[in-house]
Amino acid sequence: MAEDKLFVEATEEDVPSIIGLRQRIWSTTYRGIYPDSMIDEFDWDRHREMELLRVHHPAYSVYLIRKGRQNIGYLTINKADVITLQSLYIVSEYQRQGIGRQAFDFMSAYCREHHATAFICHCVPENFNARSFYERMGGEVIGEDLTNEERWQNSVTYQFTLPSKVT
Repeated sequence: MAEDKLFVEATEEDVPSIIGLRQRIWSTTYRGIYPDSMIDEFDWDRHREMELLRVHHPAYSVYLIRKGRQNIGYLTINKADVITLQSLYIVSEYQRQGIGRQAFDFMSAYCREHHATAFICHCVPENFNARSFYERMGGEVIGEDLTNEERWQNSVTYQFTLPSKVT
């Protein structure tokens, strides 16, 4: 029963849902971090093009996060030289319910499948809730890019090292 799965690989048909989730989550999570104009004048066409590229590109894996039949978030993985958790968005009413932790378990399994021992993610420095979560999940800061003209383009890079499997 597909509706019982928490992480469901996204298809082209899911792109409008992903964009709707992004707009909804940005308006609650990124207000005060991103410029108001980015949120208030959300560019659906640009986001649709970007998401269609990701859904079809072999270096990306995009998953909807579902609770029952309801889409409550999504995550995007980029598997280039280093596996990167590109985005992890969960609507606010489903946060602090263990779903983020399950997403990290999912990422760990994904890394093992792809013979990786670690993954990274980038975070806007002012997103204190996400940073606190990443640190609770064992993330170590391995880099910072704080030199951008627009502060919302700055980032902190976290690395998550998977525990060694005991055989």
